[in-house]
Amino acid sequence: MMSMIHTQPTSIDDMHVITFGTCFDGSAEPALEAAVLQVQEIQGKHIILNMETLTTLNSRALGKLFLTYHHLNRKQIRLSMVNPKPAVREMLAFVNFPKIVPIYDSVDDVVAFEQRQMESSGIPE
Repeated sequence: MMSMIHTQPTSIDDMHVITFGTCFDGSAEPALEAAVLQVQEIQGKHIILNMETLTTLNSRALGKLFLTYHHLNRKQIRLSMVNPKPAVREMLAFVNFPKIVPIYDSVDDVVAFEQRQMESSGIPE
């Protein structure tokens, strides 16, 4: 199973996408930690977890997602998720994760939402 995770910036400088491979389990935890640290080092303020290709998510991975959320929250870094497959979305819903981390249909939807937020608050890009 592929557990590769990679990071890329969005069109908004302080937003970064972390894209999962097909499997997120214990073996992928170090890669997620490294990606989060990479975003923190470049002063990222919003991390988007792209779950588009993720097909396997175990309970240990759910725990790691909760820990990651709390770590980022303390550092005032927002977290969003995009496009989880139905089985992954169901697991996330079962543990009420969408109540603390919003789920969007695409990265573009998150970027558009953030742009609207910046425009309504008068913050320049």
